[in-house]
Amino acid sequence: MKLIPVQYQELEEVCNEINSHQARCITFMSLSGEEGSSSLCASIARRLNAQGAKVLIIDLNPLHPFQIGNSLPSLSNEWCFSDISCQLNIVKYQHVDLLTMQNLSETESVKNKQILNDGIDRLKQEYDYILLDMSPALKRNRGNVPLHALSLCSDLTLLTVALGVNDEESLCSAVKNLKHAAHKHIRIIIGQHKFAPLGVRMIASLKARQHKWPRLTRFLINKINRQQWLFHPY
Repeated sequence: MKLIPVQYQELEEVCNEINSHQARCITFMSLSGEEGSSSLCASIARRLNAQGAKVLIIDLNPLHPFQIGNSLPSLSNEWCFSDISCQLNIVKYQHVDLLTMQNLSETESVKNKQILNDGIDRLKQEYDYILLDMSPALKRNRGNVPLHALSLCSDLTLLTVALGVNDEESLCSAVKNLKHAAHKHIRIIIGQHKFAPLGVRMIASLKARQHKWPRLTRFLINKINRQQWLFHPY
């Protein structure tokens, strides 16, 4: 997981969005996985910590457990959201307070939105912000926390989209599912880290048309290859 430096303007804009909604419980979610949702979650946590806020990340992603660098510390005690055991199983991990699904008991009860909401309310007494790192919106798994379970506790949902990975159809489908699950405040975070540089995409487009205009496309490709600035990643 690559963290975004706390001084980056992109993080400031996300934090401003959180503040404008007065959101204390924020859900981070990708469309299908690997779009950078967990990285954004951890980066926002560190940014808020740097501003003096007390932040807790709750890992609710059974497909790809939350991890920064080294492996998670092993936990021996079972916990659930229906009692104080969730507060007793918070660990300090890479300078971030983390409550992970590891050793979560009563998996079915966490799918009850009232139980989850009551548990989040207790944690809010100790933390300024609760960040929920969720499983991908478009992936189905029996261990997933369903989207509707978060409708009571989540003040803001940040859906990460990766250019060059996701398409408009999958984005519309995910937003529709979130709205159907009663998520009211949804914001789209667009990431370019997997988007090919402009030069690469221009050459690919020209090569696809090379059979029609071989001399012209060869001339343009040579011109583009000499413009090194077109090949720097965003």
